[in-house]
Amino acid sequence: MTYSRLRCFFPDKRLDNLLEIEARIRRKLAQAAASVGVEQEVIPGATASDRVFAETREEIEALSRERFDLFETAGEDTNAHSSEEYRQEIRKGLKNYGERIQHLPGGVGSGFRGGSAKGHFFCAKVGERVFLRFVPFAEGVPDRDTLGCLRLIACREDTPRELSEELAARAYGAWESVRKDIFSNEWMKATPASLQPRVKLSLRAAADQFRKFPPPGLSLQELDRLVESVEAPWGARIERVLREALEGKSGIDASTSLVEKIRFLGLQPYRPPEPLPPIEEDEIRLVCWMAVESTS
Repeated sequence: MTYSRLRCFFPDKRLDNLLEIEARIRRKLAQAAASVGVEQEVIPGATASDRVFAETREEIEALSRERFDLFETAGEDTNAHSSEEYRQEIRKGLKNYGERIQHLPGGVGSGFRGGSAKGHFFCAKVGERVFLRFVPFAEGVPDRDTLGCLRLIACREDTPRELSEELAARAYGAWESVRKDIFSNEWMKATPASLQPRVKLSLRAAADQFRKFPPPGLSLQELDRLVESVEAPWGARIERVLREALEGKSGIDASTSLVEKIRFLGLQPYRPPEPLPPIEEDEIRLVCWMAVESTS
């Protein structure tokens, strides 16, 4: 019989520093992507908005503590799936119970015991756009992480239905907080009026510098791209670099210095995300909800 052993080696003295560096890089990439309206992942495992990488860090530290079960489950809950696995479950459910699902009334709800967190899950729609939220019972602040919400309601097909009076009574207030969150914190921030970029004065000054003193040798199209690249809602770091490029310079020299910095930073013309049409709050329709009683 042949035995095999698997070993992991970590730079123990530098592990914490390495994890902190990775977290900072991912956060900065996510914040930069969010500032220009990028919704896709910039790098695998890093979303386009700021997030905490606690789970990844815990898994790495667990490996350092020689937790062998991570090699069996990959550090995941056995009920936790990827987005594609959830889609496969939905396809399977529609195949087996499609007719019954289609005849369910709007806003239907249920509950079960055995979740990792106590609270209420909601699925809502505006037109064809779907929103998932989980409202923790204690905090009451809606969680917008799609996969995170689905993991919190993961259960088996034979899990018995259970809905306590306490959770049933709090469902109405939880739904109101979800509807307000979708309306104010997501939908209205993506309407045309809210998507107008807020450009700082120093960045407007940089754009005016190009208009007054066009860099030599550039076509009109290239000049327009430069103006659009600086007249944008960039953060403090880029603003500082462009401002420093103008210090002590004037005329064509200042414009040339700006061009060098723009190329060094790799700035591109700002393109706002696709706007959403204005709606009323009552247009947010509840599809279904689930009350979850935690195991504890």
